[in-house]
Order: sequence, then structure tokens, then C-alpha cells
Amino acid sequence: MSAHDAPEQREAVTVAIVGLGVRGLSVLERLVSHAAVVGPAVTMRVHLIDSRPAQPRQYDVGQPDYLLLNHACAQVSMFPSDRSVTRAPAISGPSLFDWARERDLRVADDGFTVGSAGRPATPDDNLPRRVFGEYLVWFYERLRAMVPDNLRLIDHLSEAADIVPRGAGSVLRLDNGDRIEADHVFVTVGQRPQPAPSAEDGSSRRLIGLPYPLPEQFAAVRPSDTVAIAGLGLTAADAIFALTVGRGGRFDRTVSPERYVPSGREPRIVLFSRSGLPYRARPTPSPSVSYEPVALTRAAIDRLRARTPRLDFERDVLPLLLLELRVAYRRATLLRDAGREDAEAFLLGARAAAAEGCLATFADLPGPAEFDAGAAYHGVLRPGGTEPAALADAQSYQRSIESWLAADIAQAVRGFEASPFKAATETAREVRDLLRYAIEFGGLTDASLDRFYSYHVEAINRLVIGPEKERARDILTLLRSGTVTAPLGPDPLVSWDGGSHTWTLSSTALAVPETISADWLYRGFTNRLRSLESDPTIVGAMARRGLVRRYRPESTVVSSIDVDGDGHPIGVNGEPAAGISVFGLLCEGATFYNGYLTSPGRFERAQFDADRAVAELLDKARPERRVVSAAEGSTQR
Repeated sequence: MSAHDAPEQREAVTVAIVGLGVRGLSVLERLVSHAAVVGPAVTMRVHLIDSRPAQPRQYDVGQPDYLLLNHACAQVSMFPSDRSVTRAPAISGPSLFDWARERDLRVADDGFTVGSAGRPATPDDNLPRRVFGEYLVWFYERLRAMVPDNLRLIDHLSEAADIVPRGAGSVLRLDNGDRIEADHVFVTVGQRPQPAPSAEDGSSRRLIGLPYPLPEQFAAVRPSDTVAIAGLGLTAADAIFALTVGRGGRFDRTVSPERYVPSGREPRIVLFSRSGLPYRARPTPSPSVSYEPVALTRAAIDRLRARTPRLDFERDVLPLLLLELRVAYRRATLLRDAGREDAEAFLLGARAAAAEGCLATFADLPGPAEFDAGAAYHGVLRPGGTEPAALADAQSYQRSIESWLAADIAQAVRGFEASPFKAATETAREVRDLLRYAIEFGGLTDASLDRFYSYHVEAINRLVIGPEKERARDILTLLRSGTVTAPLGPDPLVSWDGGSHTWTLSSTALAVPETISADWLYRGFTNRLRSLESDPTIVGAMARRGLVRRYRPESTVVSSIDVDGDGHPIGVNGEPAAGISVFGLLCEGATFYNGYLTSPGRFERAQFDADRAVAELLDKARPERRVVSAAEGSTQR
């Protein structure tokens, strides 16, 4: 047989994906697409390791419908765009809205129950999280049905317990005793929570330290109890609805303003937070908020870094972000009042001013009397007024909270087209890739990174990832009805009273002090794991074997593992593990903004990273056929 007639040499690659949640499924999508491209030259065995594949607990299909996604369903898709994946074709498929419409899913009169009765789902609906869970299961099965002949999936309904380096690869041990030898391991297990403390004084029995699953975490709460909820964000909103609607209460929307009709099974609910500020309501999505940034650009960040390689967020980056909010406010005002031509002319003038270094004094930008970007960013309870009046006593503070919510909801109802304020604040979400570019992989000084994660992350989240406007309206209704109260002001002191076996919460910012007792303390946030070595999952095993290290072990704020620019974890020896990739919230700190759902038609960093990692893996399997794409080596970070 001639050399020309000899069968083609086949390279075999064994891959393991540990964790089949949102990020793990994105990796699987890339493996399926890349396998089809390389064809029979490479065969792949892909081990799928998850006791609940395609069912991360936050999207469990069994949870109640009042636990909603904080994304309009048309803005959610597991299928990447061509902008995100450049090494192998994007697998196409429906967004969550298109998928729901194909199944004729309908929304009941209560605004959240989804099934066969009610009005048809719309692109702007925030559907239940369990519906997204069903979409994930369908997506998973869709990928499995598309697997080409050179890719074999091997299921392991278990968890990875240990990992041992071997040569260029790894040996995984699962909790069911299975053993897997893999050339490459993708670890996408999500953030690891800090275990709730176990105290001898009895406080741990009255502390709900892990916020989910709901409503199970409230099973022991009686109607006569008082529950103090720490946090005013999305997790707190979930808890509020679990203790109200989840216990049989309902909102009467036939009257204006709407009213809450209690079931009698609700406990007393007390809200508080460190900042004392609610999260802003989300308007209906609109493409009108998008434009090419003027102040906060890669070129501007590069100029800053030329003077000082590691930036200070408050000194260097925040002024650019606040300038961008002012640009967005004026653009939105012109779009509303004069039209697109005038808005574009303004942007041209603003770009020219930015190029000359005088954007901050550009006369066409709004001044603080019209739009105070700093006040919008940092948050004030009484815009145009004084904070002490809002903090006089418990009643004044709660009235200010209610007035603040009412005014913000009114802006959200107007939408991005009619509310320049909402269009401006949305800029903090639109520029997230530019914030990444400035922050991650040591872009900030250590002190500034701690300050960023202890303060600025919440400030940005408060602007752009609050509850949708209808849910914010419901929270306002609950406050006005007295079912929920917020009497304590910012940053109250929380202590355990061992004599009464209750929590004592005391105001620290009110002129007239306020103290309440609570039977339960619910943490409406997730404390991320501090000690990697103590984690019982694969993350702890990797730490104990020196395969991962804390990004900043001295920090009390940043709990990320250390990774390089390609997602490889950096071990205690300072070297990256080339045969392992880690994506998702485990990397939050070394990288930034890992906990979001991907949208259709946009560049999505999570999908880009998965595409690059799979391409790197296959390049090693077929080095003689390496293909370098135009995107490789670009400034995408």
C-alpha cells in the first residue's frame, strides 16, 4: 500500500468538564463545534462530570415561579454570536424568548406564573428561573444530538473529588470511585460559598447563612417570627417574595396604586444593608442605550497605564466612567427631544473634545444641576436635598426609601428612550468589557482592587442589576403596607443576645436611635470561600495539591483563585497548569464580571474564552495544522 493510500493518522484527546452549569455548557458547545471542524483527524472523548448536569441549583426546574430571572428573556441565549467565537462556527439556536414562544408558554395574571394559561410571553418578560433551567436542559440535549462521529460523550452523574497531575495531563478521582485520565480538564463549578459558622452560643441555629435554596431556607420560620434580611439587592428580593407571595399573599393590581393582600402566614420582615440604599429598578431593555464610548475607551486606559502600569480605580477610572455617564445623559436627551441627527452631532463634538483632552469641560455636557453623575453613581436618598433629613429617625429613613423607590420606578417606567437618567446609568453595564480591561490581571493596585470589590462593585450593581420595574413596584407596595419595613438606616450594628436567643439590630446613622429584635438573620448575599484548602470539592483538592492559589491571599475582600490570561490556574509554584482551564466565579477578582448570563448577538467574554481554550487544546493535538485567527493576539482581554 502506498503512502498516499495509508489511512490518515488520528490523534486522540481525552477531555473532562467538571461542572455542567452555564459555563460548562458553553465549553461543551465549543467542543462540539470544534470537533466538527477538525473532523476525523482528531477523536475526542469528553467526560461530563456533574451530579446534576444542566441543572445548577439557582435554575432548578422544581423551584417556584415567583423566583424570576433578572434578565428579559429576549436578552438571554446560550448560543454564541459570531462575534464571540472566531475559531469554530457558532452553533445557532433560539434565545430564551424564542424557545418559550415555540412552546407557547404563557404568563398568568399574577405576572410570574408560567404555563399554558394567560397571555403569551413577550420579549421583555422576566421569566421564572426554573423556565431558564428547562431551557438549559433542552440546550444540553440539543448539543448531545449534534455530537459528530469523532466526539464521544461519557456521563458521570457524580462529583469530582480529587485531581492528580500526571505528565501533561491529570487523573481525576470521582466521589463514586471512578478514575479518569484526561489530557485537559475544564473546571466550571461556580463560586464556592463560605460555610455558615457554627457558634456555641446558639446564634448559628438562628442564622440563615446560605441564601438558597428558597423557600426551603425559611421552613422553620413561623408567622409570629421576625426575619431580618441583610441586603437590599436581588437575593433579598427573592427572600421577600418567598416570605410573602410564597406563603399565599398576593398583589391586587386591579386598584391603583396596587395593594398587597396578606395571607396571614407572613412573618415580620425587616430590611437593612451596609449602604442603606435600594437597588435601582430595571426598565424594559432597549438597543437605544448602546453607542461607542467616548470617555472610557481602551485608548484612554492605555494612556493612563503608560504613566502608571497599575491604576487606582477612584483616581483614574471612575472619573472616565462618570464622564461617560454625562455623555450618555446628553445623548439620550437629544435622542428624545431632537432626534438621532442631533445626537450624533453631539457625539462627534464630544469625541473631538476627548481627543483634545478637554472633554471634562465640554460645554455641551450636562452640569450637576441637570444631572449629577457622582450622586447617581454613589447614591443619595434625597436627590437635591440633604442626607441628614432622611436619617433623622426610623420613620424619616423609611419614608425616604419609599420616596426614592417611587421616583426611581417612575424613571424605569418611562424606559431608556424617555428617561435620560436611566440611559445614563445603564452605561455602567454597557462598558463592562472596558472596566474588565482596566481592572483584571493586576490592572489595579492591591489597595484599589480591595476598594473596588468592597465598594464599587455594589455601587455599579445597584445601578444596573436591580429588580425589574414591576418587581420593584411590588417591593414598594410591601413597604407601604407595613408587611416589610426598613427602619434601621445604613450599616446597623448586628449582635446576638444569648439571653433572649434573638438578634439585636441597632441603628448607627440615625439621629434618633432605633433598635429591633429579630428571631432570624438571613444573609441576602453569598460569602465566598476564604480557605481554598478546606473546600470539600475539587477546588479544595486542587488547592491542597498546590495546583491553585489565592490571587491575593492577604486580602480580606478578594477570594479569587489566580489564573493567567488563558484561564489556566496558577499554582503555588507560580506556574500555570497548562492542562487545566478554570472559568466562572472562581476567577472573580483576578478577572471581573464573571457572573452573568450571555445575550444573543453580542460579544460575550465567557464564550470567547471557552472558544480560545478549546482551540488551544486542539492546536496541541494537531500542531502541524495550527490555524491562527485574526482575533488572536488582539487587544481583547
